[in-house]
Amino acid sequence: MAAVDAGRSVLVSAPTSSGKTVVAEHAIDSALAAGRRAFYTAPIKALSNQKFRDLGERLGHDAVGLMTGDQVIAPEAPVVVMTTEVLRNMLYAGSPATEGLGWVVLDEVHFLEDPYRGAVWEEVVLNLAEDVGLVALSATVSNADELGDWLTAERGPTTVVREDRRPVRLNSHYLVAERGRPRQVHRLSIRRGNRSNPDGRRFDVDRQTRHGRGRGRRGWASPRRDEVLAELSRHDMLPAIHFIFSRAGCDEARDVMIRDGVQLNDAAEERAVDALVDNRLADLPEADLAALGVMAWRDGLRRGVAAHHAGLIPAFKEVTEELFAAGLLKIVYATETLALGVNLPARAVVIDRLTKFTGQTHQVLTPGQFTQLTGRAGRRGLDDEGHALVCWSPFVAFERVASLAGSRDFVLRSAFRPTYNMVANLILGRTRSEATDLLSRSFAQFQLDRQDAAVHQGAESRTPPSRQRSSPTTTTNLSERMEAALRVLEARGMADGWSLQDRGIPLAAIHNEADLLVVECLNSGLLEGVDPAMLSALVSCLSYRKRGPGEPSSVELAGAFPERFRGICALATEVAAAEREEGLEPAESPDPGFAHVIHAWASGKELVDVLDGTLTGGEFVRNVRLVADLMRQLTKVAPPLLVAAAEEAGRCLDRGVVALAIGRPDSVNGMDGMNGP
Repeated sequence: MAAVDAGRSVLVSAPTSSGKTVVAEHAIDSALAAGRRAFYTAPIKALSNQKFRDLGERLGHDAVGLMTGDQVIAPEAPVVVMTTEVLRNMLYAGSPATEGLGWVVLDEVHFLEDPYRGAVWEEVVLNLAEDVGLVALSATVSNADELGDWLTAERGPTTVVREDRRPVRLNSHYLVAERGRPRQVHRLSIRRGNRSNPDGRRFDVDRQTRHGRGRGRRGWASPRRDEVLAELSRHDMLPAIHFIFSRAGCDEARDVMIRDGVQLNDAAEERAVDALVDNRLADLPEADLAALGVMAWRDGLRRGVAAHHAGLIPAFKEVTEELFAAGLLKIVYATETLALGVNLPARAVVIDRLTKFTGQTHQVLTPGQFTQLTGRAGRRGLDDEGHALVCWSPFVAFERVASLAGSRDFVLRSAFRPTYNMVANLILGRTRSEATDLLSRSFAQFQLDRQDAAVHQGAESRTPPSRQRSSPTTTTNLSERMEAALRVLEARGMADGWSLQDRGIPLAAIHNEADLLVVECLNSGLLEGVDPAMLSALVSCLSYRKRGPGEPSSVELAGAFPERFRGICALATEVAAAEREEGLEPAESPDPGFAHVIHAWASGKELVDVLDGTLTGGEFVRNVRLVADLMRQLTKVAPPLLVAAAEEAGRCLDRGVVALAIGRPDSVNGMDGMNGP
């Protein structure tokens, strides 16, 4: 806080619940005291929503605004909470809202390693005015000093506050079931002091087999979910979050507890659950609730048991989070997305297994992922200690488990890469040399330069704190990628040298992984001359991606759709060929798998008729919101008739369960907003 008072930017790298928010609030107070504004950015709408409420309670609701892809509330307020993308868009557009800005808080700045969204955090750092102070809040990362050095190079003197100690002591346990009669569950500490517990090695499969236990009458097994819950309950480790890296696994665990008659709430807690659920879901039609399986979901909540994953509609997830925070849920079976969302600490965290399917193969969790999950264990002010329990698996040796539990190795790596949208905005706002300079000042290039300097100076030398920019082998890396993207734009008639053609100007306003293809479709007229429902179907092909392996999606919508979809695919093939020519990785192909679903919804069909058994309610809502977001972007750059159709499509989509989507503090009276400034 002294650094903020001195006008220095600050990087705070610390565990969950360690008080990082205090520094952010002090910076906001400092801005207000100086008669200036403050922006608080968060990576997801749920966290923006929470911060909007928290700051409103602290400063007064008239003093705090909100800007997300879903809505805008009081954007002229002295303090505005927003998603990081909104601020990035403001900076590129030269929005007057950034005038008089004193401080910016970048929450969850470690998101800059995200392969799809990470560049946004760096773009904000690189484009903010020099006189704006920055408070960057991060999870514990082992290279915080490196990140601080980069911030110093770009933002001026930056104080790095690093805290590795957790506010609540963490005990790590290993849970192993022993087959036999009776079946037993063993729990032992993973570490003894600074070393792994030698007793744990006897549970490894190779030792087990060597001693004749692998195929004999006894052996080790992963404990069942009911055994884990019994262990947690017996040793006063509830409430707990049990992480299972599968939506189906989370639902199955909850259903088993219900089927077994587990009852963790008393009568008063059941009534409190009923009251909150009734209040939150009052605006959903009974038919929608039935289609979403609300009875089974509600039964679990009343018992103190819930599942939490992206397959649930946002309203269900929000209710689950509220109940857990209120102590009305004792066990939540969740995917790792809960670890990245709003602040929900528990007394204990269970990791079902240490391997996670990436879409192609199973990989052991990284130290950073392990730390993120176990960071939820231990409630500050409520618990003297937290507990992390890891379930036995035959595929991960105990020493690997102990290494993860004792590791502090969470190295932050930049994922900054020029996109077509970024290149378009750089062309509009900077000279070619200025754009090249901006890329050279990214954290990605900063890390590349340091690695190159270390190689040149030898393994024994220490990397100097100053930026190394002399090496031709790395300094051109990102600028070469920008030039390759520019050549693709030239090949597609969207740029001529360092100048955007009329066809390319819409790129500056399209924020999508398929940004170039979206603009190609816009220029080709493939999105024009159709009704709002068909427009929704066509746009969904640019945002929807089928989950998991299996055959590609098939076309299931008639009318104008098949021919127009073939046109979109032809454009995608042309773009991919141009990208391969320049050595760039093409985007994924258009996917028609959601088109018939969103067409029915935009046509006014009921939810029970739209959910076809292949999509969960949460997947449905998420994909509708992605289409609605892209529609809002199109309204900024499309011809008038297409703008009218896109606006009408947005109104058709935004109803029922979709209107209760996460990120809306007031889902009934909330006002729609734009994704950008």
